[in-house]
Amino acid sequence: MAANKFVISGEPRIVNSHEEFAALESDNIFESIIYYPEHFNPDEKRIMKQRDKKYINVSFKDTTFINVSFVYCEFESCLLLSANFIDCEFIDCIFKNTNTNKSQFIRTLIDSDYFSKNFDFKNDTNIATDLYHSLYKNLSNEKQPDKAKKSLYMMHRAENAHLNSQYKRGRIGKVSFLWKKSIHLFDFLTSGYGLKLYRVFLTFLIVISSLSLINYIFRDYFFEAGKISSPIDSIYFTIVTLTTLGYGDVYPHTQLGKAVIAGEVTLGIVIISLFLTSVSSRVIRS
Repeated sequence: MAANKFVISGEPRIVNSHEEFAALESDNIFESIIYYPEHFNPDEKRIMKQRDKKYINVSFKDTTFINVSFVYCEFESCLLLSANFIDCEFIDCIFKNTNTNKSQFIRTLIDSDYFSKNFDFKNDTNIATDLYHSLYKNLSNEKQPDKAKKSLYMMHRAENAHLNSQYKRGRIGKVSFLWKKSIHLFDFLTSGYGLKLYRVFLTFLIVISSLSLINYIFRDYFFEAGKISSPIDSIYFTIVTLTTLGYGDVYPHTQLGKAVIAGEVTLGIVIISLFLTSVSSRVIRS
């Protein structure tokens, strides 16, 4: 089910105070309610603890939550449209099919994993992008780099899915769509959008293995006889070429070889740039 609904289903109760809202609790469940008060915590100087609560089909549109602690809580089919969470915390909470459009999190402890079951990346891409961007800003300000990077990664995944939605709705042309999808796919596979360093190493190993094999198989077409006489020679030459060291002890002898090796040097520059970008991104965001 998508999280892009904007109305509460059924015949919800309208409450105008937190006291009225609290009175509707049944077995730790709040269901089919429209919460009208501007603030959720009547005494914002004290922490309001919400533990093992389940909110089903509840609207908290435009509600400000200040100093509220949600522990083991679940939000299902709720509306958090333009809701503000300030100095709050979420511990082991779950969000399902909940519209978080324009929600803001400020000085709030939260994990993007709590939204893993919340979005349908076919219909909720815009809402998901907005949420993960808000989480990323909040977690960065709160000096939680690992959680911030996780949110940023999910934001990029949502942006990638949003391209499909834009193309289906005719918002972007085919050429633009294919170009942007190619960039996203390249970033995702080679470096995890600059956030997953191991993918850069894996990409480098795959490229070295592939090009070493090509250089060895076609050695007679690229090099002078005897220059590449074993797979080790080929691996050595490929690594030296990709890292642009270029010792000069082995070099292409034919026109075809020069063209191919020039391409390998270019590819090596790209991979090194990916590695440096990924490292610098991790350092900056830490």
